[in-house]
Amino acid sequence: MKKLIVLVVVSLGMQQALAQPATFNESTLTIPQAVLLDAENPVYYRDVQLSDNGDGTLSVVSGEQQNLVYVESVEVLIMESLPLQVSLSVSGNLSVPCVELLPAAVARKGNTFMVVMAETVLGPAESCIAVLEPFSTSVSLDVLGLSARTYTVNVNGVLAEFTLESDNVLGL
Repeated sequence: MKKLIVLVVVSLGMQQALAQPATFNESTLTIPQAVLLDAENPVYYRDVQLSDNGDGTLSVVSGEQQNLVYVESVEVLIMESLPLQVSLSVSGNLSVPCVELLPAAVARKGNTFMVVMAETVLGPAESCIAVLEPFSTSVSLDVLGLSARTYTVNVNGVLAEFTLESDNVLGL
């Protein structure tokens, strides 16, 4: 079964900022960024438009598919705080220097975190030198309330693991 993840938080280093909100206007729901999660082939979209069918369901009208970035390495960083905080240091390459890294989509099922990272698309009239552009970024994982165990992280197909030695709950 495929799952649609709607992005609402943009990670900016150690800060967080709200992304553009979804809007509903004249029977059309517009979602600035969304990710269709499929274990084998996740797909990242921008400007998704859904139409109200009048019966409580929605139909996809349009969406612009974005290219996933090439991820070279993923390092898990566990901050020694209570409760524990976990972030990923991700490095890789954008396809060309003229595109930008989009906000990462993060979802968790069981003990696996799925992180999908994409880049903007060049417009039809744009051209750019064809060389890879290195990037490095940080992605926060929501680990509050998780049980002690080993977790897997999948960032565009690159796997990493981390272990919580004890349950990660707020102290009293």
